[in-house]
Amino acid sequence: MPHNDATALDAEELLHLALREAGNDDNDKAIAHLKRAVDLAPESAKAWYLLGALHAEIGLYDRAVEEMQKAIDLDPELPTASFQLGLLHVTAGRVDDAERAWAALDRLGDDEPLLLFKRGMLALVRDQYQACIDDLSRGIELNSFNPDLNNDMQRILDSARELLGSAAPAANDAETGVDDVARDEDGTAPGRQSLLDAYRRSDFDADD
Repeated sequence: MPHNDATALDAEELLHLALREAGNDDNDKAIAHLKRAVDLAPESAKAWYLLGALHAEIGLYDRAVEEMQKAIDLDPELPTASFQLGLLHVTAGRVDDAERAWAALDRLGDDEPLLLFKRGMLALVRDQYQACIDDLSRGIELNSFNPDLNNDMQRILDSARELLGSAAPAANDAETGVDDVARDEDGTAPGRQSLLDAYRRSDFDADD
């Protein structure tokens, strides 16, 4: 009689199973596979990235930050991880931490969407709404690899346009405005599906 034992699977197999389960919206199983994968292969930036993505998706942002940082420490050449780490920081009001995470994006070209999104978000927290609008608009125009991330940025862009068209906010309103703009209606940070979508489309080669 066949015996299905997850402990017999290697880290790469668990990683692929986690992606399948996440695609089926079965986050419990996906997270279980990934936790096993990082136990087997703690050097796997892929596994840490995906584990952070799923913890962000279910609202465990502190864990997501730690796991995204581990992924970047293991493989600094993960621009989407750097962007998403910065986004998690900025939506929590940790702008200095966001800037440090996003510094890795400065090596990208001026027409790279993630660099433009970074610049737009930093302009937003500095109340530079027109600069935010310009950078986010250009980033969305150039981003063909991650439509879910475009949706997140479009929502923030729309809010920035509303802020630009309204009366200048008071200083205390400006502080809360960043959080209001950067979070979904249910209070979760943007980029939930885009975290996984980025993995599938751009950052990792399936054979790594």
